[in-house]
Amino acid sequence: MASMIGMSVINTSAGMLSMLMGFVCSIIVARTLGVEGTGIVAYALWFMSVATVVSDFGMPQATLRFIARDTDAQDRRSPLFRSLLRRFVLTTGLMAGGIVLYALWQQSQDNAPGSMVWIATTVLFLSYAYASMAIGAAQGLGQFDRAASMTLIGCLVQPVLVFAGAFMLGPVGAILGHATRHLPQALDIRRYIGSSPPPDRKLPKDVAVYARNNWYSGSIFALFGARIELAVIGFFFTFTQVGYYSIGLTMSGMVAQFAIFSLAFVIPRLGVLHDQKDDEAVAAAFEGTIRWLTIVISPIAIGGASIAPELIPLVFGEDFQPAVWPAVILLGFSVASALSSVISRAILAKDRSADELRMTIAWCAITTVALLLVVPGFGQIGAAYARAAASVLLLVILGVYCQRVLNLQIPVLALFKSIFSALLCAAAATLVLSKLSGIAGLVIAVSAAAIVYLGALIILKTVPKSEYEPVLSNVRDRIRGLRAT
Repeated sequence: MASMIGMSVINTSAGMLSMLMGFVCSIIVARTLGVEGTGIVAYALWFMSVATVVSDFGMPQATLRFIARDTDAQDRRSPLFRSLLRRFVLTTGLMAGGIVLYALWQQSQDNAPGSMVWIATTVLFLSYAYASMAIGAAQGLGQFDRAASMTLIGCLVQPVLVFAGAFMLGPVGAILGHATRHLPQALDIRRYIGSSPPPDRKLPKDVAVYARNNWYSGSIFALFGARIELAVIGFFFTFTQVGYYSIGLTMSGMVAQFAIFSLAFVIPRLGVLHDQKDDEAVAAAFEGTIRWLTIVISPIAIGGASIAPELIPLVFGEDFQPAVWPAVILLGFSVASALSSVISRAILAKDRSADELRMTIAWCAITTVALLLVVPGFGQIGAAYARAAASVLLLVILGVYCQRVLNLQIPVLALFKSIFSALLCAAAATLVLSKLSGIAGLVIAVSAAAIVYLGALIILKTVPKSEYEPVLSNVRDRIRGLRAT
């Protein structure tokens, strides 16, 4: 348990930094490029994630799950990783070639600005894609410090280059600035490439099946689940509407990103326990992860929703006032998405990727139909409500499956205690902002909300002493280590 907490602390810290810098960059883009430019950059970031998942053929996920099985303590380079990387280079290369061809076609149609946007998006895609492989290798081998350090380097240069790029080159420069965020991680990929496997060596069957199912479910989710609202809103409306909605997606996406970083250990750790057939340890680790993630995520999401009406016009500008209520809705319900990510990782760790694929297909079909029905009449507000309902639906589907099929129990009482505490903290923030606005109001509101939230957790006894003592001990040990150095 202590090692899992340590891994979570490292990745949570990296996630918080990444979340903060992503938010800073979204402010820079909004202030520098305006609503339409924000929409163009948001589209590029969405396309980056879609292109990566569609072209990676499940190789990063297979790396995360199985690379530790192919290495030893003396040599962390993996022949399996080399085999996976060869396939990855081929498929992502084809995707990059396709994007460049489309950019050249845009150029031939006298659309030079559009062509340059697609060229920049190609660079962003490749940077992000190869970073995902390197992260899978580092985290699969338990090198969370290494992955976090690469995240730190990327985050430090990202806002500076996003600002410089946006100022000098507009949306193209901002997109290239975002690409630098992933370059340190992408270049670190060489550390994990092992010796060449025999020419006739094929991927082990379980690795191939796992990669394939992850690719299917990831591609479907990327195309018809994650951020599909941007495509639907862009189809029925304009880049301006996309720009408004992207603010809410950025803020709720920060919560999701935070969850992904803090949960990086789940698949490799639960996978090892599953391979050891230690079902009791798997169940305990799963329940503890759900409990702690809810405690950490709830005030960020629900409390963030309560201050969004004051925060968004203040930091992004009054032009983004229409972005407020979609952001409130998306932030408030992002708790459901974060919890779903825990359950999804538990399913993958127990090698049930085929079941996860089937649930993803069903959920994405429902989400897409709902958006196509709602967005034309209700615009971005309708999209936000549809996304919120879809997030809750996914959590229910995965939760029921987890309890009935995997025999993993969700700590429902602790979950509701955390959410209720977060609602109280949101009420405190709202009360403060009703009396005091501006930066001073936000500072006091956040402070009051934090005090209320911690008090509510203590009064409701949300966390058993047996679980928070190891956390305190781990923090104390790290502080002592920092002092010693």
